[in-house]
Amino acid sequence: MRDFLCECLRDAGQVLLEHLARGCPAQLKENHSSVVTAADLASEALIVARLRERFPDDGIIAEETGFRPGRSRRTWVIDPLDGTSNFAASLPWFGVMIALLDGGTPIVGGLYLPVTDTLYLAEAGQGVQRDGQPVRLTDATELNTVLCACCMDASPDPSENHRQAAALGRLVNRARNVRATNSLVDVCYTVDGRLGGFVNYCTKIWDIAAPALAFREAGGRFTDLDGCDVVFRLDAEPFDRNYAVVGASRALHPQILAVLRGDD
Repeated sequence: MRDFLCECLRDAGQVLLEHLARGCPAQLKENHSSVVTAADLASEALIVARLRERFPDDGIIAEETGFRPGRSRRTWVIDPLDGTSNFAASLPWFGVMIALLDGGTPIVGGLYLPVTDTLYLAEAGQGVQRDGQPVRLTDATELNTVLCACCMDASPDPSENHRQAAALGRLVNRARNVRATNSLVDVCYTVDGRLGGFVNYCTKIWDIAAPALAFREAGGRFTDLDGCDVVFRLDAEPFDRNYAVVGASRALHPQILAVLRGDD
């Protein structure tokens, strides 16, 4: 399983690099903040084909082609190109994520950064590794000593945009500063201790299935803005529902939540 997952991630990443070298224009999806490229589709096709051949009874949720329930308890969750807007602008902040859920619980997840050939692997009860070496969240205990990632997309509701912008302003004032790529890069850099926390107001299951496991296996918390653990209920909720999430160490997580809520 582990070798298969890593091979899928690396091969899909190579597909992305090949498209990047040729130039890959973006097309709009739901709105001006949501785009897709031929690279997304090619990467997803490769991963889905391999999963269907190797695990024909498992379900698959893929960003571009949706949800195909399976006959087993297991569901693979695929983000074939996380950071598509970055990719389309020739920025290096993009990658591939794949997670396996047992019921609704992530049990293995991989995050791959093709530009640097860096692979993060999380397994339930086994911790998180970056290229085979264990990593953990920062051991900092004060929010003002760390950088945080805070990501948001445009909302059709102006009041929601203002609410998120106000929360970002509070976080800038409390953390050392805010840095964000709005991609899996932010997750990777938080899980390995370079950033102190990760906030994203607009995610789908394919954006966070692997990160949810990675944060927990790295010794931290990954929750919604109410501080409740993120749970994937594939039989009770739309598979493409939105999640607003916070990931950080157990020391910093409550501080970030308090700032975002305006309690602090």
